[in-house]
Amino acid sequence: MDVKRFPLYEDSIGDHPYFLTGSQRFYIDVRNSIYSYLHHHNFAEISYFFEGSGVESIDGVSHRLQPGTVSVVLPHQMHIIKCDSGRKLRKYCCMFDTELLFGKCEDKWFSDMLFGIGTHTPSFVDFLGTEAAQMKLIFEQLLHEYGETNRPGRLYMIRTKLTEALLLFIRHGLACRSSDTWDTRSTKEAPRLLWPLVKYVHSHYKENLSLKELSHRFDVSVPYISRVFKTYVGMGFVQYMHRLRIERATNMLLTTDMTITDIAFDVGFDNSRTFARVFRELKGKSAREYRMLAQQ
Repeated sequence: MDVKRFPLYEDSIGDHPYFLTGSQRFYIDVRNSIYSYLHHHNFAEISYFFEGSGVESIDGVSHRLQPGTVSVVLPHQMHIIKCDSGRKLRKYCCMFDTELLFGKCEDKWFSDMLFGIGTHTPSFVDFLGTEAAQMKLIFEQLLHEYGETNRPGRLYMIRTKLTEALLLFIRHGLACRSSDTWDTRSTKEAPRLLWPLVKYVHSHYKENLSLKELSHRFDVSVPYISRVFKTYVGMGFVQYMHRLRIERATNMLLTTDMTITDIAFDVGFDNSRTFARVFRELKGKSAREYRMLAQQ
């Protein structure tokens, strides 16, 4: 089965009524996972499985799930979960915008390690014993901090604990790679350009980006970048930009009192008519209807 065909696109966590507001979005809960359709989304996801067993596949690479397994799904990686018969999976599921991790200052090593998950290091790590207990405690603390909406420094504590969980994951992933316990041949290698390209688009989505500009910046041809998007992201460049801008717009509709016209220009649309057309195509209703329903 080709995992890149016909993936379902999940709405942004900006649509969730309890997400951490602002551009740095975050959400965590405890949930049952029996079966998920093949899908992708524009936020990252780190999960800690603490009950049951099954299989998860991320970009075509499968791994057995058991108590202590941690998986990381980067934006737009295709993934699917199926639990074993009679072995319902339970997990802490943490969804976040990667912007949350870096703030105004991006650490190059951490950034390279994070966006290298799934290509240079595994998407799955099995924690055991005290290390599993340590990781589970971090997720418990994240869940508790997320629920304390009025606690001073809440955002910074969430960023700190989330970073801690990802660093522990990356360290174990590097150990797996160096000890040859991870078969790199089983991974569908994405081009090195992919994540720098996606990161750049996410950081400059408000600007008038084009394939020609990206071609010049990354010193590759326009057709090559177009193929990278269609093959590894699952959609064309323009479609990806539209989805990214509209998801940012829905966040602003829910959390600000800006006018719809101002939001349209703020997220990078040249005119409000194009914004209105694309918004209705992707959300099934107008931006005004979307905001009114959310308020109700």
